Amino acid sequence: MLGIREKNLKHLHDLELSYKDGIVLTEKKKGEKISILSDSMMKTMFQNENRLKYSSKLLSYFLDISYEELLENIHLAKNELDKEKETDKNERGDYVAFIEGSSINIEVNNNGDLKTLERNMEYAHRLYSRKVKRKKKEIEEEITYSQVIQLNLNNFSFIGNDKIVDIYCIQNDEKLKLTDKLVFIQIYIPNLMRKWYTLGVQGLEEYERCILSLVLPNIEESIEVGRGIDIMEEYVEEAIEVSNDNDLLESYDKEWAMKDLG
Repeated sequence: MLGIREKNLKHLHDLELSYKDGIVLTEKKKGEKISILSDSMMKTMFQNENRLKYSSKLLSYFLDISYEELLENIHLAKNELDKEKETDKNERGDYVAFIEGSSINIEVNNNGDLKTLERNMEYAHRLYSRKVKRKKKEIEEEITYSQVIQLNLNNFSFIGNDKIVDIYCIQNDEKLKLTDKLVFIQIYIPNLMRKWYTLGVQGLEEYERCILSLVLPNIEESIEVGRGIDIMEEYVEEAIEVSNDNDLLESYDKEWAMKDLG
C-alpha cells in the first residue's frame, strides 16, 4: 500500500488486536439473557418499530438531539444495501434508521480484523451515496449527499488504545474537517468491561451503564448496571422475555455454534 510523502501516518490496525475481556457468545444458561452483540438479538430488539425506544436511548448519548426527539422522529430504514451490480450478493447492515436527513447505522462487530473495518466503511459509503438527491436548479443540477453516522459496537479492543469511545471523521492533521457527513463512532466493549471491573457501577457514566445493560448476558449484572435508567430497566425485562422465545433461541444457537467453529 502506498504511503504519503513526508507523512508518517499511524493506522488503527498497526496496534495489536485483542479479544481479552470481551463478551463470549455461547449457549444461553440459566440466569442469562442473549447479548445485543448477537445478530439474532440485535434484529429482535433494535430492528423493530415497536422497540425504537431502546436504540433511541443508546443513540441519544452520542447525537446532538434528545432522547424524546429521537423517539418521536426516528424511523427504521431499509437495511439492505443497494447493489452496485445486479450480480452482487445481497448485503445488510445490522441497523439502519433515518432522522432529519441523516442515516444512522449501527453495526455489531465480533471480529476485529481489517476486513471487518473495511466492510463497515463500505456500508457507510454506500448509505451515503444512496441518499443522493438531485434537484433541477435552472440548468445546473445540484447534488446533495446526506450525512451518515455509523456506530460500531466492537467486541474487541486494540492494545495501546484504552478509549471506550473513539470518534473518527475525515480531517487533516490539524483537525480541520473536510466534511461532517461521514462519522464513525467506535465503541470498544472490552475497554468498558475493564473500567467496570476496576471502578464498579458507581464509577461508570450513564451511557456506559446503558451499553453494559445491552451487552451483558448475566441478568443480575444487567439489572445492577441499568438500575435507575428507566428505559434500560424496561429493556432488561423485555430482553429476558424474548431470550426464552423458541424461534430466537434456535437462531441464536445456530449463531454461537457457527462462531464457535470459527
